[in-house]
Amino acid sequence: MSRPYQASLCGCDTCGTCLKAWFCTCFLIGQNHQRIKGNVSDDPGCCSGWCWGYCCLGYCSLCFILPMIDRGDMRRKYDLQGGSCGACLVSACCVPCEATQTKKELDYIQMSQTQGGYVQNGKMVAQPMR
Repeated sequence: MSRPYQASLCGCDTCGTCLKAWFCTCFLIGQNHQRIKGNVSDDPGCCSGWCWGYCCLGYCSLCFILPMIDRGDMRRKYDLQGGSCGACLVSACCVPCEATQTKKELDYIQMSQTQGGYVQNGKMVAQPMR
C-alpha cells in the first residue's frame, strides 16, 4: 500500500532551499534527479545534464516535463501516493514548489534509511510530575 508524502507542497524547510527553488530552480531539479537515481553525495554539484535540459526546455515552456518524470520515478521507487495526472499538474503549475517538496521528501527518505527512523534512547525515563 502506498504512503502519502511526508513533506507538504507549499512549505519550505530552510531559507536556502526556498531561495534555490525560486531563483536557481535548475540546480535543485538536477540535484533531486541525481538523488532519485541513487547518486547520493554530500555535494551533488549544481550543474548536470538534467539541469541543462530543464533550462533548454524552459525556452519552449516545457520545463515542467523533467520534474514530472522525476516525480513519477520517485513515486514508483518509494511507493508514494499519487498519479501521473497529479504529477503533471503539480509540475506544470509550480515547479519551485514541486522541487522543494521533492527535496524534502528525499531528505526524509534518506534520513529514515540511514538512521532507521526513530530509535528510543534507553536513558530517557518518563516519571510522573510531583
